[in-house]
Amino acid sequence: MVATTLRIGSFFALLGFLASTTEAHVAFTTDETLPGVQLNTSLSVGHGCDGSPTVELSISVPEDITSIEPQEINGWNLTLTHRNGSSGPVSNFTWVGGPLDAHAYQAFPVLIQVPNVDVSQNNVTLYFPAIQRCENGTNAWVFEGADEQAEAANQKPAPALVITSTPSNSSSEEGHGDHNNASGDDQSGAQQLFGLTAAVAASAFGVAYQFLL
Repeated sequence: MVATTLRIGSFFALLGFLASTTEAHVAFTTDETLPGVQLNTSLSVGHGCDGSPTVELSISVPEDITSIEPQEINGWNLTLTHRNGSSGPVSNFTWVGGPLDAHAYQAFPVLIQVPNVDVSQNNVTLYFPAIQRCENGTNAWVFEGADEQAEAANQKPAPALVITSTPSNSSSEEGHGDHNNASGDDQSGAQQLFGLTAAVAASAFGVAYQFLL
């Protein structure tokens, strides 16, 4: 009886771990970059709102970013809002369309001119608050801080871009490059990661099931 209870407890602990690791934030596919470069990246959406499909993604741009180019994608209409009339820097952009299935992944590509800030002493983190609207419900990814702080505050973390002298990825590049290839690579890589996570989760469930026997 005790052994069975321990097995059941361990099984539900594993379920909790899997749930936490498969939770997908709205986040940049490349979230670290050198200062002063043009960055090809994407905002990734990995799930809907409690099972409801996504129909809109709206992003607020920090004032430090004076040049940003969100990209058109099939099935979505893109609108831009500027700070000072039509000639000022972009302050907000929104994709409306879909619907994107609640369990599907979509990369929304953007080209960012990263400000040439001083990171010799400390990294600089810029936050891009995001509102994800669904057919039923809304996810507000607006907390500006670490994921742990957002969780403690019972809020969802805003997409963050870390400007650093030692980025952990190498997707930052000077010049525009090939937008279509860049966004395709972002989406393909994220889909592969999602698939790998799902495979690991399925395997773990199988182990857990055997563990209960």
